[in-house]
Amino acid sequence: MLPTHWSRVFAHGARALLLLVCGSFLSAQAARSSYQLQFEVELTAGQGTAGASIKLTQPDSLLRELRFRAPPRQFSRFAGDGSIQREGDILIWRPPASGGELRYKVLINHERQAGVFDALVADDWALFRGDDVFPPAHIRRRVGSTSSSTLVVRAPKGWSTVTPFPTGPGGHSVVDNPDRMFDRPVGWIIAGHLGVRRDSISGIDVSVAAPKGAGAERISMLALLRWTLPYLTREMDNIPSRLSVVSANDPMWRGGLSAPNSIFMHADRPLLSENGTSTLLHETTHMLLRFPTDAQHDWIDEGIAEYITLEILRRSGTISDERFTATIDGFRKRAKKVTSMATLNAHGAVTASAVVLFYSLDLEIQERTADDADIFTLVRRLILEKKSVDLARLRELAMDISAAGNATDKSLKSLAADQVPGFAE
Repeated sequence: MLPTHWSRVFAHGARALLLLVCGSFLSAQAARSSYQLQFEVELTAGQGTAGASIKLTQPDSLLRELRFRAPPRQFSRFAGDGSIQREGDILIWRPPASGGELRYKVLINHERQAGVFDALVADDWALFRGDDVFPPAHIRRRVGSTSSSTLVVRAPKGWSTVTPFPTGPGGHSVVDNPDRMFDRPVGWIIAGHLGVRRDSISGIDVSVAAPKGAGAERISMLALLRWTLPYLTREMDNIPSRLSVVSANDPMWRGGLSAPNSIFMHADRPLLSENGTSTLLHETTHMLLRFPTDAQHDWIDEGIAEYITLEILRRSGTISDERFTATIDGFRKRAKKVTSMATLNAHGAVTASAVVLFYSLDLEIQERTADDADIFTLVRRLILEKKSVDLARLRELAMDISAAGNATDKSLKSLAADQVPGFAE
């Protein structure tokens, strides 16, 4: 019989060998059930149409079919491996068992109105969303299979690139959305001769990028976010680890637009407007508070984002209590002309009316719950549900939150029919 010491040595060695074998087996199993997607776009200076491709690497037919919504006016000249079939706006790709490549041309330039763009490849820079280049898809895959995705932006010599994604091996951007099996790159991407400033704010890696000479106030943008983001993130769950702010001058659209983990803001937009609002913070709020709304209910999304923007500016001391009150009063005057809030695209007086409504709702929730709940309690519920919101559901959630108080009348005056014109009972 072996001495006790050597028995322990052999036992530990056997256990280590078993763990190594099991680990290798599990790694091999994971590799056999995982497919990899590499998205590429190649930009040419001054050319609004780019080459794009999706490369699939897989073992044994894990990903069997992809159905893209790819209108011919934007996506064309598809070619590659396997079966490729177009049915109107739908492009069907059935890749080979071991994977393959789908290549195509995509029109990136997009005029929002005559001579004004929200996606553009200029002579020395390009600004667009990944959504513009890689169309959404429904897929057929083997049950239990998983995926990983990377993005490669090939740009002219001397150009740099900023994306909303972390950088992985080989300098490729790592695209990770655990909720999706077709993990395409979405969000704002900028390339060109750029000026970039970076900072870490409330645990978020923030980058602000714009073409050199565009007049973007990169440091001022970081400063405003440094003042306000801590007050916003402390109220929210599931805060992203990255925020990319991209900016450019004309002929880009003179406004702001949010996307996953990224926002666009025109270089000439003021950080703070004369009425006490902020496009930069408004779009950042949109990015953090993403929830869908039903048709004709865009006022919910826009109104909440603008009201919370004002509240965060007030809490952070960026604007005074007096300025906050004056801004609400200004919105109240603009709202008097509104006869209906039902719209697919809320702006102007409709948004003003929605801001006043959510201001009143916030006060009402606080009063009924003795300050145990407020507008952020409602927003967290909206985000958690991940369901499209309409007025009826908004009332249900707000009343449920307010029911924690002692009021016998659970109806909310701020959401009564006469406060929401255009939505008859």
